[in-house]
Amino acid sequence: MPHYHALQVRSILEAPLALVHAEAHVGFDDPASAVLTDLRIASSVVVPVEEPLEDARRLMQHAGVRMAFVFDAAGGVIGLVTAADLQGERALQAATRRGVEYGELSVADVMTAVADWAVVDAAALPRARVGDIVATFRATAQRYLIVVEPGAKGEPVIRGLFSANRVERALGHAIEEELRSNTFSALAQALA
Repeated sequence: MPHYHALQVRSILEAPLALVHAEAHVGFDDPASAVLTDLRIASSVVVPVEEPLEDARRLMQHAGVRMAFVFDAAGGVIGLVTAADLQGERALQAATRRGVEYGELSVADVMTAVADWAVVDAAALPRARVGDIVATFRATAQRYLIVVEPGAKGEPVIRGLFSANRVERALGHAIEEELRSNTFSALAQALA
């Protein structure tokens, strides 16, 4: 390895040490990239479309994530599923609609298909601010915004995502209560 050199190391005698906080506080005027989960850097969790809900929940819990991409038999991403989808009203509605028990449901029953995603073009990110992302969450009433860029053949490729939970933690407060209440109004409409 002739082109590589070992970095200088040293001992630290002081203890205890503090950890750098991964989620810094941001403001509305900060660059949107401050709250972007960039999939060129961070890995994502994927689950097969036929995965039972409980298995998907355990996988996501083990990975420490609240959202996973869903792939089909050919390996293409066809949707996303959240922890709330797996355990909440969506699973209950699917079980009731299909007349089955929770344990018989698969990710396919509760996922959000690609066609229903709120998608942001990566080309908009260099000018975007955290406030723009918050406004987009409000406009779409979704908890995830998927960022895409053109692939080698011009097809859309997932570059990253914005999570409302991550933005809220970074801002230090909730984006809007209407994002959460929107799912309750959908439930009321479904039950009516």
